[in-house]
Amino acid sequence: MHVRESRALRLPLVALALAPAACSSSGRAEPEVELSPVEARISPAAGAETITADEMMAHISFLASDELGGRDTPSPGLERAAVYLEEAFRSAGLQPAGDNGSFLQRWTFEQTSLRSAEVAVEISSGESSEVLEHAVDFFVLPSDDEVVSGGIEFLGPIDVLLGDSIPQSTGRIAVVTTPPSMGMEVLLAARAAGEAGASGLLLVLDPQLPPEVISMVAGQIEGGGLPAQPVPTVGVTWSVAQQIVAGADTDLEALLAAYDSEGPVAGPIPLEGPVLTIRTPRDRVTSTPPNVVGLLRGSDPDLAETYVVLTAHFDHVGIGEPNAEGDSIYNGADDDASGTAVLLEVAQAFQALPRSPGRSVVFLAVSGEEKGLLGAEHYAEEPTVPLHGIVANINLDMIGRNAPDTLIAIGQEFTSLGDLSKTIASHHPEIGLTIAPDPDPSEQAFFRSDHLAFVKKDIPAIFFTTWDHEDYHQPSDEAHLIDADKAARVARFTFLLTWHVAEDEMAPSWNEGALDEVHAILENSPF
Repeated sequence: MHVRESRALRLPLVALALAPAACSSSGRAEPEVELSPVEARISPAAGAETITADEMMAHISFLASDELGGRDTPSPGLERAAVYLEEAFRSAGLQPAGDNGSFLQRWTFEQTSLRSAEVAVEISSGESSEVLEHAVDFFVLPSDDEVVSGGIEFLGPIDVLLGDSIPQSTGRIAVVTTPPSMGMEVLLAARAAGEAGASGLLLVLDPQLPPEVISMVAGQIEGGGLPAQPVPTVGVTWSVAQQIVAGADTDLEALLAAYDSEGPVAGPIPLEGPVLTIRTPRDRVTSTPPNVVGLLRGSDPDLAETYVVLTAHFDHVGIGEPNAEGDSIYNGADDDASGTAVLLEVAQAFQALPRSPGRSVVFLAVSGEEKGLLGAEHYAEEPTVPLHGIVANINLDMIGRNAPDTLIAIGQEFTSLGDLSKTIASHHPEIGLTIAPDPDPSEQAFFRSDHLAFVKKDIPAIFFTTWDHEDYHQPSDEAHLIDADKAARVARFTFLLTWHVAEDEMAPSWNEGALDEVHAILENSPF
C-alpha cells in the first residue's frame, strides 16, 4: 500500500546551516534563520553525503549471495556474514562492544526440530483406530509434552479462547473451529487452552480452506523453528474433524448449533468415545550463534554514558523448498540484508564527522530474528552497555523495496521518535522520503521485530520498514530486486535521525498513555 503524506517543500536544515551569514548594521554576523540547537552545533551533512547507492548495493549483494546460503541461524553462512560485519565495523572506527573485548556476542540457542517421519495423530474410538499423516492430514505446533493422549471436548469457535472469559477445561483436548484466515491468534489460543487446563488443542480449519493448506502450514512451522507451545496444537481439515467427532455420534454442525443455543457459559461439551493421541518427537541441538556489536563512543562527558541502539537482523531462513526455477536458497536481500547494510553505512557516515555526537551509539546486528527475535532478546537481557543508559532503539527491517518515496515508521504514535522522524524527513526533502503510518495496524507489526526486546524494557523504540512484498521469505528475495537508491536514502535518513537523538540533551520519551497501552497489548499477546 502506497501511503503519501502531503508536505510543503522546505530548504533542508543542512543547507540553512551552511548558508552565508547576513551582516547587521552593527557589523556583527547574524544567521538568516534561527537554527535548531542540534544543527547549530555541527552539521551532519558531510556524513550523510558519504552514503551511496553503490555501497549499499555492495553490502546487500554480499550478504544475500548464494555463497552465504541464506544465513540461517545457525549456519556457516551466518558466521561468514558476522565476519564481514565485524570487519566493516572495525573499518568504520567502531569499538568492539561484544563479549571479552570482541565484536561478537554469542548466545545459546537450543534448536528443536520435529522428527517429521515420527510425528503422528492417532484417532481411537471403540476397537478401531487410525493414524493420520503429518503434513497431509494435519499440522502440529508441538509442546514440551512429546506424547499427549486423551478424550476431546468441544468449546466452540476459536473466539471463545480469545476473550476475557475463558471456560475451564475438563482436562481433555479442546476442539475449536477457526475462520478462513488466522494468524497470531492461534498462539494466543494455545496459551489460553493451556491456562484453562486443556491437555491439547485441536483446530478445525474452515471448510472454505483447501486441503493443501495443511501441507503449506506444516512446512512453514517446520522451517520457522517455533518455540514449544503450552499444549500441543493440531490443525486438521473440516473433513478430518468430522471423522473424529463422528466417533461420538455427532457432527460439527450439531456441535456449533448446541454452542449457539447455550453459548460459552455452558462450558465445554464432552465428546464421549474418541481418544486422540498426539506424538511430536523432537531433536534438540545446542549452538552459540553471534550478534555483532560495535560502539561509537559519545563526545559529551555528560551524555557519553547514554546510548542510542541501532538494530537490524542479519540472519534469514537458509535453504528450503525450491521454487519453480529450482532455486532453494532463501537469500533474504530485503529481509534483512537491506537493514543490515544501513547499519554499516551509518557507522561509516559518523566517521566522516569532525566529532562523534554527544551520546554513544551502539550498532547491533542480531541473529536469530527468524527464530523468534532471539538474538535481540538475548542482548536486552545481557546488554554490553548499561541497560539503564539506553535511551532509544531504532530498528530497520526490510527497507529496500516498494514505493520509492515512502518509509513506514511502525510505532510512530507511541513515542517522540515519531514526530522527530517526520520533522527530519520534512526538513530534508533532498532525501525524498515521506514518513508513512502503519498500513495495517491489525498485524501488530510493532510487536514483531527486534525492537520488541527493547520495548519490553520500556525503552522508546521505532521500527522502519518499506513493508511486505511477494518475495518475502521466498528464494526470489534477491539483491537485483533492491532499489539501491531508495535504500541509500533510507540510510541517510537513519543517519540524520540517529545524529539528532544522540546529540540532543533531551532523550526520547513515550507519548502520554502510550506505555500503558503497550503494556496492555503485551499482556494479552503471545509475544
